[in-house]
Amino acid sequence: MRVLDALITQPPPHGWGVRELAGVIGENRSTVNRVLQGLVERRLAEVGSTATYRAGPRLRVLAGRLHARHPILGQAATVIADLAARCDATIMVVMQGPWPSTGFLAVLHEHEGPVRYQLTPGMVLPLHAGAAGKALLATIGLDVLDDVELERFGEDTIVDRKRLATELAGAEQAGYVTSVGQHIPLAAGVAAPFAAVTGENAAVSATRPRYSTSDDELTRIGPLVRDAAAALGRLRPVDPTEQPFPAAPRTSAEADTTALGRFERLLAVLADQPGGVSPGRELVSLIGASAPTVTRLRATAEASGIARTTDGGDLAAGPLLLRWAAALGPQPPLPALLTDDLAQLAAATGETTALTVFDRSTTTAVMTTVVPGPNPVHYGLGAGAPIPLHAGAAGKAILAHCDRELIEKQPLDPITPRTPTHRDQLERDLTLVRDRGWAEADGERIPDAFGIAAPFFDGAGIAGSVTVTIPRFRKDELDITQLGAKLAEAAARITRLLTI
Repeated sequence: MRVLDALITQPPPHGWGVRELAGVIGENRSTVNRVLQGLVERRLAEVGSTATYRAGPRLRVLAGRLHARHPILGQAATVIADLAARCDATIMVVMQGPWPSTGFLAVLHEHEGPVRYQLTPGMVLPLHAGAAGKALLATIGLDVLDDVELERFGEDTIVDRKRLATELAGAEQAGYVTSVGQHIPLAAGVAAPFAAVTGENAAVSATRPRYSTSDDELTRIGPLVRDAAAALGRLRPVDPTEQPFPAAPRTSAEADTTALGRFERLLAVLADQPGGVSPGRELVSLIGASAPTVTRLRATAEASGIARTTDGGDLAAGPLLLRWAAALGPQPPLPALLTDDLAQLAAATGETTALTVFDRSTTTAVMTTVVPGPNPVHYGLGAGAPIPLHAGAAGKAILAHCDRELIEKQPLDPITPRTPTHRDQLERDLTLVRDRGWAEADGERIPDAFGIAAPFFDGAGIAGSVTVTIPRFRKDELDITQLGAKLAEAAARITRLLTI
């Protein structure tokens, strides 16, 4: 967990070297290297060409799910955008951190003005300085600072505990706190605390340039921030039963009984159900381990801040996991997430490789990314092109896993003389795709091009396909079955990456 925390919250511009990372977390290099190899194997970390490590795509998928489910990470944007417009200010949502004496920036809406602040989601913020921290402190209580030396960030920072207590007492009556230059010397802010429906202590703040913000302006903004805090406190997590992401069934070959495998499954459960999951039989079933093993895993997760126990006794996403998700941000678009997969496939096959993404809401497909292979003669494809579902390997690999209604309403327009234009022919092709796991097409969409494609899924259904396209004159030089198997293996790897 210390390795993951460094990869996520302290990423150097070019990634971590093993030696540097070992020094930061206080472990020997062999231990850190062994941990990194396990993380890379599960795609929680990835290694670059210079043997440096960074957060991997699996972490970004898990963070993306937590953003999609959590009431603050995923749903606060509308509330704070409205507050930013009404206050002409930068808006932050800060949550209590893994360490009780700190907070972390969970959500940020930057004001587009001449003054910008060095703020990034996931960054640690003090509780005794700055409006957001003080608003949190008003809820949590000064006791959390008993063993903490209060840092002075500027001449206006309050480090006297009695004076701080007096300010917080006044804030309790008004429902908000103010700060002028106490954390960032050039900033003036107003913040109000709230409790998220999922149980986390949080605060929302509006920050403006100090030089253009009078006391009267802070008084005007205060009630607006207080109202926004109330609105944020009413946001509810997305119910997994209302928006389910069915998990792909695990095969025996995919079962991972290692400690790291169980830890990854715990992260997935917490990301999918941030409001909490029953720590009894339900959690044991989801983790796939014995009850005593899950009990030990739970204790470690709670001690580290990865998880916490709610008032109702459920196990929910903890402050450290929420901080990781804030730092990583929402899940990036699939083309950005799968760049390395496509490059590896192009290198392995020697052919032009493409990613086609299927939009289930519009039932349309677009070829978003093309990676030329190293073969000196390859087929050129244009990214951004719409892909018909009834013609070509990329489209048929997707259509084979769509519902019957969509299959039956395909227009079967001829694109080339080889395009399937008879429904019986298309049905045979789609049945073959489902049976063997990949599609092939000979000049159906592009004359003189032969393509092979395999579908991938994201847990909610068909999400797209990966395709290899070659000139038809080289078709007989290739082992098509072997190439199809490589594509199916790559697509299965992508499915595992995307499935919670």
